[in-house]
Amino acid sequence: MALEWTDIKKWFDFKQMKADKTEWNKQQARIKAMPADYQIVIGEVQNYFWHFAGGDGMDMMAGIYDLIDFFEEGAANNVPVLDLVGNDVAEFAENALREMQAKRWTDDVKAKINHHVAEKLSKL
Repeated sequence: MALEWTDIKKWFDFKQMKADKTEWNKQQARIKAMPADYQIVIGEVQNYFWHFAGGDGMDMMAGIYDLIDFFEEGAANNVPVLDLVGNDVAEFAENALREMQAKRWTDDVKAKINHHVAEKLSKL
């Protein structure tokens, strides 16, 4: 049976995808307007987030946009970027990701492990 266009539309909301992409580009333009040191740090923080994103990562977007606000405010107040986030940028990224409570691929791995253990123990 061939897929019909109505089936595809159920899976993909193209208007929403376009709106999301437009918003993403707008937010990235805000980053490009920041000083170079800020761009480097926020770029690395975003990369850290994407390494752990679960699913399509859309649940991270609001948190990323809030983070852009945070960095933008720091830049506007001439705060050195490492004074804003600390010298351990990776730890800052981890804490920010944890606060976002976004789904991570590691959540799926943990759930599978727990399921497998419970299943195997129930057979003993």
